[in-house]
Amino acid sequence: MPQLSLYLDDATMNLLRQNAAEAQQSLSKYVVGLIQRDNEGSAWPEGYFEQVCGRLTDPSFVVPEEPSKPLDDIVLFA
Repeated sequence: MPQLSLYLDDATMNLLRQNAAEAQQSLSKYVVGLIQRDNEGSAWPEGYFEQVCGRLTDPSFVVPEEPSKPLDDIVLFA
């Protein structure tokens, strides 16, 4: 199994030890869990767009009109 060495300041190491102890896990298992959880959270949940897109029911929301000229030609700040 591959190994990894980390250099942490004392405060960060103490926080890591405390969090691992509260989770009742070894340091290695706790860090592996953090990495896996971080990687899993990087995508939208399955079916998200199908459930959300087109579901706005706020009657005050209106689709804005198309601009009269290309967006590249619009000057926002002179």
